[in-house]
Amino acid sequence: MPRVAICVCTCDRPALLARVLDVLQRIELGDLSASDLLLAVVDNRADGTARSVCESYAPRLPIPMRFIEEARPGISFARNRATAEALAWGADMVAFLDDDDVPQPDWLWRLVAKQRETGADVVFGFWCLPSDLKLPVWLRNTRYFRPPVRDDRNRFGLPAWAGTYNVLMTRRVLEALAPEDGPFRNEFAHCGGEDSDLFIRAKGAGFAYACAHDSIVVRAWEPSRLTLGGVLRRGFLRGGSRVHIARAHLSTEQVKALAWSSWRKLAKSLLRLPFGWNRSKMVGSLLSLSHALGEIYAWAGMRYDYYSRRRP
Repeated sequence: MPRVAICVCTCDRPALLARVLDVLQRIELGDLSASDLLLAVVDNRADGTARSVCESYAPRLPIPMRFIEEARPGISFARNRATAEALAWGADMVAFLDDDDVPQPDWLWRLVAKQRETGADVVFGFWCLPSDLKLPVWLRNTRYFRPPVRDDRNRFGLPAWAGTYNVLMTRRVLEALAPEDGPFRNEFAHCGGEDSDLFIRAKGAGFAYACAHDSIVVRAWEPSRLTLGGVLRRGFLRGGSRVHIARAHLSTEQVKALAWSSWRKLAKSLLRLPFGWNRSKMVGSLLSLSHALGEIYAWAGMRYDYYSRRRP
């Protein structure tokens, strides 16, 4: 049986981390053995709160937990530290979760079952919206709160909905794609996109991927993300990440075409803005505008410092 490490990176979210650990108390192992599992929690804002949460839950968990602090702020540093701890423990596979999302109790063994069935080095689990998510009317039609479509693919041929909130990777791919500091590249540490960059590199290196659509994580949002400011910050971040990913992986001609499309997107957003006759349309126009501005900010050579800040 494989040794599997579950990695959770956390930052300023003790209540949400507790919610994840509460679910892991009821983890369904299938034919996996608890002795072959490890939960590694990496705190990227070491102020003692995450440690207290983990210490309170550790005796109640059916699998062993290891708590680690990563002093360098940034999502890539935290994920690389988690990966290093998992591989040093002897993991054959590493599963990632986000601290603000909630896995179904059987999410892990369904990932492992798909890996055994296909032999893929990367297995993407699916996600869904919370059934009790209460959104303001003017947010319901924005792109971030639409259910994922299983067959959607991005320009790199990968699932458009994939991310490190639900993914399983083998030791082989993590070691093969690890530069000196780890598989998640440091240039994405503060601006995001480190997971997409890794998935694209894995596909380019010939590693196969598979999708476990029955492995479900419920994506959640903090109250600060359900505000107009939170949505616009997210749009600005995603716009910039799109550009950084493009620069890293697309040809010169493709990058030039994408740069022109950013300016066209900005112009269209500004033209549509005065015609937002209701709040929903206005928010949609503002989100498109923030996305375009994030792209242009990135084309100017700057990276939005999102993942090293304290959360509101």
